[in-house]
Amino acid sequence: ERVLRQIEYAKKAFETGTPSFGSCWGMQMAAVAAGGMVEANPKGREMGLARKIHLTEEGRSHALMRGKPFVYSAFISHVDQVTKLPAGATVLASNDFTHIQALAIRHKKGEFWATQYHCEYDLAEVARLVVARTPKLLREGFFREESELKAHVQKMEALAAEPNRKDLRWQLDIDDDVLSDSLRQCEFANWIEHCLKPRLSR
Repeated sequence: ERVLRQIEYAKKAFETGTPSFGSCWGMQMAAVAAGGMVEANPKGREMGLARKIHLTEEGRSHALMRGKPFVYSAFISHVDQVTKLPAGATVLASNDFTHIQALAIRHKKGEFWATQYHCEYDLAEVARLVVARTPKLLREGFFREESELKAHVQKMEALAAEPNRKDLRWQLDIDDDVLSDSLRQCEFANWIEHCLKPRLSR
């Protein structure tokens, strides 16, 4: 019931033309509200870092992705994915694990910009999320034992505290695309600039 309420909320945003941005679950709710479909990813959970995300041809010229590298990593935690695009949707970014990593949906009076990954998270928050997911990550084979998970989290937290540490960047395969606030969050900043500010200035 609460999921259906969220879908109805997204439908209202489209009907009223309210500028909307969402990540992860938000993208999925918007896609369903506009007529798309969401299902479990047969590859399982994408966790921690979504790697080798690349902009599509449409993404390279779309305002949502302005300032984003053509290939980048992003913080992520999800099991479901958009499997059927609604009419009026444009895929802006993709990787081998999840076909739709960024999406723009035009529907009725509104437009919803969204990412499957979490541009709002920082490294410290993702480290805490790994801890919160400990039983699932062990069960799903991300770590063989809890001590490995804890050691990994300690490295993440250490890099969050000292983001210029070359050793931890290399060991964790983490670079400025997720450590730089301006790069990691540019989608949200672009949405504010191109969707929200023009509406507020009317």
